[in-house]
Amino acid sequence: MAFRLGKAGPLVIVGIAIYIVVNVAQTRAAASLCDRYSVGTPIKDVENLEGTFFLTPMGHYDPNIPAAQKVIFCAATTMCDVSCSLQIENGVVKKSEHHSL
Repeated sequence: MAFRLGKAGPLVIVGIAIYIVVNVAQTRAAASLCDRYSVGTPIKDVENLEGTFFLTPMGHYDPNIPAAQKVIFCAATTMCDVSCSLQIENGVVKKSEHHSL
C-alpha cells in the first residue's frame, strides 16, 4: 500500500524543507557567534551582533551596567537546545559557551 499525500503533499514537503534549512542555519549561527565572540572580545551593541539574524536573544543587556550580565542567543527551532551564552562585564566577554544537545 502506497503512502499518499494528496494535493497538500507538495506544501508539506516544502514546509519540512524550509524548517530543516532554518534549523541548520540557526544551529550554525549559534556556534559561529560563540566562536566570533570568545573571551576577551569587546562588545558594544548586543542587540545588533553580527550573525544573530537567525537567533533569538534571551535576557536583556544594558551597557550602562558594569556588573556581569548574561545574554543567551537561542536557536528557536531547536526549542533552545542549541544556544550561545555570553557573559559580558564592562563591555567585554568574560565567558562564552556554546550549548548543543
